[in-house]
Amino acid sequence: MLRETFQSITTAVRKVLASWPSMALLAIIYAALLASLYFFLAVREASIVQVVLTFGLAVAAVLLFFLLHALIAGRVSTAPDTNATTLLKRAGGNLWKLVVISLPLIALAVLISYLLTKAQNYFGVSASSAREMLEPVTGSRARKPPSSPIDWRVATISSVRYLAFALVLPLATIHLWLATVREGLGSALRRVGTHLSRAFAPQSVLIYVVGFVVFGVLPYLLLFRATPTSRAWLEILLLVLRLGVVFALTLFGWVITVWALSLFSTSAVPEPANETT
Repeated sequence: MLRETFQSITTAVRKVLASWPSMALLAIIYAALLASLYFFLAVREASIVQVVLTFGLAVAAVLLFFLLHALIAGRVSTAPDTNATTLLKRAGGNLWKLVVISLPLIALAVLISYLLTKAQNYFGVSASSAREMLEPVTGSRARKPPSSPIDWRVATISSVRYLAFALVLPLATIHLWLATVREGLGSALRRVGTHLSRAFAPQSVLIYVVGFVVFGVLPYLLLFRATPTSRAWLEILLLVLRLGVVFALTLFGWVITVWALSLFSTSAVPEPANETT
C-alpha cells in the first residue's frame, strides 16, 4: 500500500511540474480568492455601498472557490496541452455541479458544528479549553507543561471536531467532486456510497494525511512561527518570503493531493461511462 500511495503522489507531482500554464491559471484564481476573502473581512458595513460591496465579495469568494476546485478536479483528466480557455469553459460547466454535490456536506458540517457546540455546553467545556487541548506545536515552547490532568471531555470533543473538519469532510468532498467532474452529477449521486467507501480506504487516507502535512501543517508553522530579528526591513522581507512560500505550499500541496486522490480513485474501481448531466 505504501508503494502505491507514493507512486500516486509522485505521478501527481510530475503532472504538476508538467502543467505550469495550468498552475499559473490556478495561482491567479487562488490569489483572487484570497483577495476577495481579505477585502470581505476588511470592508466595514457602514453604508449601503459597503454593504453591497461586502455581499458582492462574499458571492465572488464562493464562485472563485468552486471555480478553483472545478479546475483542479477537471485538469487531472485532460490532455497536458489543453489551453486555458478550454479549461475555464469546462470548469464553468462543472461549477454548478460541485455546488449541488456540496450542499449535503455543507449541511452535515453545520449539523456537526451545532452538535459539538451543544455537547460543549452540556459538559461545561469552554471554547478556549477546547482550543488549548489540541493547540498546534507553534506555541508549545512558550507554555509550561500542564499541571492538571487531561480533561477527557475536552479531548474527546476537540478530537471529534478536528477529525470531522480536517479529515472526514474534506476527504468525502474531494472524492465526490472528482466523481462529479469525471462521471457527471447524476452518476455521482447514484454511486455516492461507492465513492464514500473509496474516500476512506486506507490508501486514500494516507495520501490525504501526507498531503495535509504539505498544504496544512507546514504553511501553519511558517506563517505563525515568526523569526525574531532586530531590523525592521529584514523582518518585512522574511514575512513576504514566508507568505510567498505559504501561498505556494497551500496551492501546490492541495493540487498534488487532489490529483493523487484522483489517480487512486480511478485505479481502484472501473468507472462507468461519462454522462452529460
